[in-house]
Amino acid sequence: MATSNKSNLERLDSNNSIMSFSSVGSDILSTATTANCEIALLPLKLLIDLQSNYLTLEDDELTSNNGTGGFNLFSDGSALVDGCQCRIHNYIQRKVTLRSHADYKDYRETLLAKPMLFITNAKKVNSTSTSAKTFAVILNTRHPQIRTKLEAGMNDVISSVMGENYQLQFNLYNDVREYLERQNFVLTEDNLSFSYTFKLDVLVDFFYWFGLSKKTCDLHGKVLNLHCSNNSRKEKVKLFLSKMTTPLIRLGSSLDHDRRPSIFSLDIITEDPFMQEEDVTDTAPVLPLDSEQAG
Repeated sequence: MATSNKSNLERLDSNNSIMSFSSVGSDILSTATTANCEIALLPLKLLIDLQSNYLTLEDDELTSNNGTGGFNLFSDGSALVDGCQCRIHNYIQRKVTLRSHADYKDYRETLLAKPMLFITNAKKVNSTSTSAKTFAVILNTRHPQIRTKLEAGMNDVISSVMGENYQLQFNLYNDVREYLERQNFVLTEDNLSFSYTFKLDVLVDFFYWFGLSKKTCDLHGKVLNLHCSNNSRKEKVKLFLSKMTTPLIRLGSSLDHDRRPSIFSLDIITEDPFMQEEDVTDTAPVLPLDSEQAG
């Protein structure tokens, strides 16, 4: 299954490994609970429209509702949404400090529990308009390659550091920047990263002070453009997104047995990657990101 999907991806997109939504077939969207994409990109307001049970925007308040499903929204607490400054409610700080192994375990489980949502802005190159467009970038943690990269990054830093304290940053800025540049957009923000610092009360930690235990892990993945405008296609994109946001509970989670949940604890997911689903794509062309509906 994995080998077949990989060959199909390479055949469908030999140009910089970038797919449009219209090129994804039923052999790629082959599971019942996971849309088989690594990084998805679409206008933020379109995502809010399609996922209104998880995201709401009222005046200058953007709220993530992820108690049962939805997204882990990573933010610094505010975002510029199509030129308007908005406060964000229910988000995970892009930079956090973990003070115990229990906090680390909760944080690790949370990263894998839901798709990660980032909000960023990009401006059209050579455009007469001075405003930037706001995009939602979704890192699909249910994709096996993304999960593997996240877990490997955390495992590698633990095994490589010699001191008690360390810092790890995950970055998906480069792949998104390169994709948008091919669409004649340039990012106006550098906020497509998140990090955690594991810090104990150690009196002397030369490795951390001199940056020897500070690591960066680049999260590379294929970017899938989910921009659409007509109602039929919106319904299919909505179904596509629902595969990533439907909550499932992992039996035997440590959250249920050995400790109280910390501030990072959310519901944990599992899935059967071999269940088949009907084709949810059509042959309509993907819309360019700079069309009127993209704002």
